[in-house]
Amino acid sequence: MIPQRNLFSFFFGGLLLGAAALTACREAKDKPATAAGPSSIRAEVYVVKDTSIREEVRLVGSVVANEEVQIVSEQARRLVRINFPDGAAVRKGQLLFKLDDADLKAQLKKLAAQRKLSSGEEFRSASLLKLEGISKQEYERVASSIEVLDAEMDAVKVQLDKTEIRAPFGGRTGIRRVSEGAFVQPNTPLVTLEDLNRVKIEFAVPEKYASRVRPGQEIRFTVENSDKTYAAKVAVIEPKIDLDTRSLFIQAVADNRAGELVPGASAMIGLDLSAIEHTVLIPTRALIPGLESNSVLLVRNGKAEKVRVETGLRTSRSVQVTGGLAYGDTIMTTNILRAKPGIPVQAVANPTAQ
Repeated sequence: MIPQRNLFSFFFGGLLLGAAALTACREAKDKPATAAGPSSIRAEVYVVKDTSIREEVRLVGSVVANEEVQIVSEQARRLVRINFPDGAAVRKGQLLFKLDDADLKAQLKKLAAQRKLSSGEEFRSASLLKLEGISKQEYERVASSIEVLDAEMDAVKVQLDKTEIRAPFGGRTGIRRVSEGAFVQPNTPLVTLEDLNRVKIEFAVPEKYASRVRPGQEIRFTVENSDKTYAAKVAVIEPKIDLDTRSLFIQAVADNRAGELVPGASAMIGLDLSAIEHTVLIPTRALIPGLESNSVLLVRNGKAEKVRVETGLRTSRSVQVTGGLAYGDTIMTTNILRAKPGIPVQAVANPTAQ
């Protein structure tokens, strides 16, 4: 038999448990049911604006001197004078090297004396011819000897001119390869001369772009020894595509009066193939790819709305949209996987979205 006191305690405890369970049920009933996802999400957005897009191809080329030549001797003679320091700026026609010409000058002096003698003989023969003292054939023999001497003197003068080696164009010399007193042979390199006021940028484009490059078109390029971006204009286009590489050889010209571009350097070239004005460009991460079409999440009246779009050209970070969006539309660029159509969106501006 249960004591009366213990029975009372058991009854009172059960009453308290029942009251607690009833209160918990009422709170659960009054509390609204929550969805599986959040009631709203925060997302960075991008505002669609009028912009332009350029289709560009990246190529590798080389910097080449506008004019470059190896100065050589045309004769085997002793070098008697060097008329410039290494690395000097020289003008067109400036004397660079002087070769020994003593023997040529002596030979020319000898021929001049012979001509003077023959000229006097010709004068006397002409007088005798008028008096019929000699035949016309004899006179012509004397006169022709003067012509022979003139031709020989001209030949010696040409050889004398070749003892003075001059700059064929204005430019800067390199490191000379000979010293005064050296005996130089024909075609022996003496020094390199380069015109660096302008430089040529040589590169090749794949054949599929061959018809989209034209003379006067501007290119941009960078070189390893500088952080600057330089500009050049297409000057020459090879008339045919190379059969081995299936590429079209192109030569552009850039100003180099500052002397920053060094011949032989590699050039990273950006060639614009086309430009599209007044178009829509959105960040790549805003695009939702699909099997049949692409779409974006539009934020309208504070809620996410899925919109199908038509796309065009692509860059490394952006996609051209040709249909489905209008200037001023706001699209989501983050939290896209968590968003569902109709969910409230707390928009966060992102100025660097593109």
